[in-house]
Amino acid sequence: MRQSSPVNGTFTGTLIGILGGVILSTDSVFIRLMSVEDSWLIVLLRGLFMWALVAMLYLFWPASRSTLGVPWITRKNALSTLFFCIASACFVNALNRGSIATVLVIISSTPFVSALISRIFFRVRIDKPLMLAALAGMAGVGVVMSGRSTGHDPVANYFALATAVSMALAFIFASKVESGTVGLPSLGGILASFCVVIFSGGSVLHGLPALAGEQWLWIALEGAVIMPLAMGLITMSTRLVSPVNAGLFLLLETALAPLWISLFLNEDPAPSAVAGGVIIVLAVVSQTWWVKRRIAQA
Repeated sequence: MRQSSPVNGTFTGTLIGILGGVILSTDSVFIRLMSVEDSWLIVLLRGLFMWALVAMLYLFWPASRSTLGVPWITRKNALSTLFFCIASACFVNALNRGSIATVLVIISSTPFVSALISRIFFRVRIDKPLMLAALAGMAGVGVVMSGRSTGHDPVANYFALATAVSMALAFIFASKVESGTVGLPSLGGILASFCVVIFSGGSVLHGLPALAGEQWLWIALEGAVIMPLAMGLITMSTRLVSPVNAGLFLLLETALAPLWISLFLNEDPAPSAVAGGVIIVLAVVSQTWWVKRRIAQA
């Protein structure tokens, strides 16, 4: 059932979104561990793995269908699927072409993009505390960016910006889908896979024989576990909280990814990244506390 309260979220929806954001924060580690130079090949394979998992759950676990939604494109989910498709393709290219910190900083603009689109085109009222949390989160992002002294790859930055806009639109349209929404990111992933094959004329498939067993392992884990679970949880949260709030959960990736990179790839984050990450996490925690307090007073 839809949330009819004027409050922009529920405590349960916020917790679901935070869990999705934490899981999503490990995505950059898996993409780096793949060591696949062709970004489009990663887009192709992760999309296949994402959709395969959702399709199997839909076929063999009927009880999950109301949460997953149908694993094919319909008139109602077409727009959200399209923007998840664009986001999937752009995110991998951004992360594989540029620095993790820079890419995640740009993608962290998703809450602002979502708020702007929701306010201008859909006349959605945005609560001031939520906007303050988003502003605080972006301040943390600014701290992360201030610590970087090297230049950024312009192409990667454009892909990252396209990811932010696409994610914002995907969350907005997913919130309007009445049936299950957890499978929508995976549906966008498989659409991206088809588009890559079509637009490359099949040449992207030539890289498959060169993949080693370890690369297949990382691709399978990222595509069949990390992405469906993380994006599914965040997308599901849009049924309980506003799309703007769902975009706020993406800031957790900016905060936590440097930690995972340090632990698993031995790349120590700069002090500015640590400081900015603390600010971002505090912003999300503060928003969670505010939601719980509003519900308790209702």
